[in-house]
Amino acid sequence: MTFTKGHAVARMCQIDENGGRSFGIELKAGGCLFAATNTTANQTHGAKSTAYGHPVLMEAVRDPLRTATIFGSSLVRVIEITEIGLRDGTEGAIVVTDPALPNTRTVRGSILRGIADEQLLATDPTRRTPLTVIVTLPQATEVGLVCGGRARLLVTPLGDVPTEALQWFDQSAPVVLIAATDGSGSDMAVGLQGSVGSVGPHHEAEAIARQILRRGFSGAQVHVLEGREFVFNAALPVTNALIVGDGPMAAAVKAQGELMGWKVELTEDLKAATEFCQRATAADAVIVISHDRALDVPVLAAALDGPAGYIGAMGSRSTQAIRAAALDAIGHANHDRIHGPVGLDLGSRTPAETAVAIAAEFLAVRRGAPPASLSAHTGPIHG
Repeated sequence: MTFTKGHAVARMCQIDENGGRSFGIELKAGGCLFAATNTTANQTHGAKSTAYGHPVLMEAVRDPLRTATIFGSSLVRVIEITEIGLRDGTEGAIVVTDPALPNTRTVRGSILRGIADEQLLATDPTRRTPLTVIVTLPQATEVGLVCGGRARLLVTPLGDVPTEALQWFDQSAPVVLIAATDGSGSDMAVGLQGSVGSVGPHHEAEAIARQILRRGFSGAQVHVLEGREFVFNAALPVTNALIVGDGPMAAAVKAQGELMGWKVELTEDLKAATEFCQRATAADAVIVISHDRALDVPVLAAALDGPAGYIGAMGSRSTQAIRAAALDAIGHANHDRIHGPVGLDLGSRTPAETAVAIAAEFLAVRRGAPPASLSAHTGPIHG
């Protein structure tokens, strides 16, 4: 049996248990970024289900993670927030020890706008420490929080986090970290590449993590498995998308991407497109609308040279064959990563419909889930 709690951006300073609705907060902690969630009681099944709100960026805390040394550094993750409300979602922190000054610790970033810093700095960098932070109304008012409340955090040595998980963070790949909320045991990480580490109820925990990855939003959830409470912290970066081309089709794909929360660039400049491909990550997309051979082929070649997680190319099958031959001629014989003709077969006819098909294929590729109708599934539709 599993009991699930989700945590949301606070709009009110209260918990309405009778109404089956909880209000929480949006936080980003130690590279695990937590998005708006709204938890409502499912009276039919006697459990709580989670509906996700907007995603958040990983960029705010990725640099501190990249530059932190494993020795003496601690990961701060949110377990649960009650009643506190922020006016923005800029929180995120790790605690580090200066190698040259072993007794000196600093907080990089902020949790609860600094209210938690003293408690974070007092934790032992070699131990896993569950932490409760009480925020009084005067404290909240002083730093600009909406109201007081309570936060449950878990501070763990950065060395306890599986190395693969840190690599996934660095590559902007989706990842879910799992840990017992009481600090016991070790960490488990689940990504599209597989899973590393282990917690007691390993298989059930991995199944839950994969459901979270399929949902596609960053968030913090608490599940009770085999009588123990575990926190699942998901970090799924927002997509940067490059659309190469112009006209109604490019405009429709741009609008659809922005509707999904992507950061979208639209260009017909080869240099700008090549630079995007070089800095792209596994979370990003390159979508070629242009049929100009002087533009589409070199952009596709640059995308293949980079780590972009999705490469799409619009055009008929004959157009795809011509591009493939051109790529072969310049040394790109393996172009299996290119999705062309781009998009799922939804019977699309208009630019807007085609844009939906492209976005749907991107989601299926990113989450590693073959596209299928919800009616073909027997499990929960949000699973």
